[in-house]
Amino acid sequence: MDIAQAGQDKTTGGVKRYFPPLARIPPVFFLALMLLLSCRTAPPIMPGMEDEAVFIPLEPGGFAYIFIDVENSRPLIDNISFRGMDTSDRHFQRILNSTHSAMAAIYIQEGEPSGTRFRLAAHGNYPSGRARTAMRCSRHWRGRRSRTGDRYWHSSTGMISVSMNRNEALVATSLCDTPVDPFHSGTGTLIPEGFNEFRRGAIISCWLEDPRTFINQLLSEMGLNIVLPAEQLFVSLNPVPYVPNPAGGAGELRYVGHIQIRVANPLLARNLSIALFVARNLIAAAAGTGDSAAAVMASILLANPATATGSHLHIRTNAMSVEEISLLVAQFSP
Repeated sequence: MDIAQAGQDKTTGGVKRYFPPLARIPPVFFLALMLLLSCRTAPPIMPGMEDEAVFIPLEPGGFAYIFIDVENSRPLIDNISFRGMDTSDRHFQRILNSTHSAMAAIYIQEGEPSGTRFRLAAHGNYPSGRARTAMRCSRHWRGRRSRTGDRYWHSSTGMISVSMNRNEALVATSLCDTPVDPFHSGTGTLIPEGFNEFRRGAIISCWLEDPRTFINQLLSEMGLNIVLPAEQLFVSLNPVPYVPNPAGGAGELRYVGHIQIRVANPLLARNLSIALFVARNLIAAAAGTGDSAAAVMASILLANPATATGSHLHIRTNAMSVEEISLLVAQFSP
């Protein structure tokens, strides 16, 4: 089987760096969420988070869709650093205490200065009355009417739109001045076949609609310039039992990442699994040693051989600590 060589950026003479658009979300998005302050009680399951759900309440056309079990992913959220956000801040901690689960969508659209937009649907127990009063009294927020007939608030300073009730908060943001309606139109976004089963038991999971560019630039950064013709990508993070502490006391909580890549047919999946198995040593040699982005990604993402089931490639990472995951996340930030 022939594997085409990935091209290089002709304007720079090197491989073009790909940064997931999540890293470029403006910090004001997180400041706006400080309005959501209250003591959390257990709300109903968020619509779209159920195992039998067919649609999620976010607009279609996204680059990536992310599911977050906020309560059970707190050890990660509390220790991972995101650009422009202090997760140890007391206000941010109170926001998390109010939230049970969340869905987020990242959009890449032509015609916008940043090429990105971000949407969030969070479920919890929120002081919606106090939040609306605060926005009504602020000169930075203006009330607007959604195309659905519902009301939301927009800040032109932060280029962010927010709507909330007692159990739900909707947020939409962009890097252009035109207000973004936080309400989804129609039925929302169809969940891909097999994703509900794939994400069962995960604290964080996501799918990418068209992952070719993302995967191939990632492989290129790891030192292997090949094209993997991926049609869909699922990713999940699952907790594993505590690792015993030889010195006694509490063990260390670790997480295992699962990656599922769909390709055109079973034969291609089997051939690619063989190619990746042979290439693992080449990738490790090209990545070198140390804490470079290539070394970190190669050691974590390709620690185990890829396996093929039908038209799907499956990759399972070794158990990772919070510190290792934090380092991996840092490699995706500019």
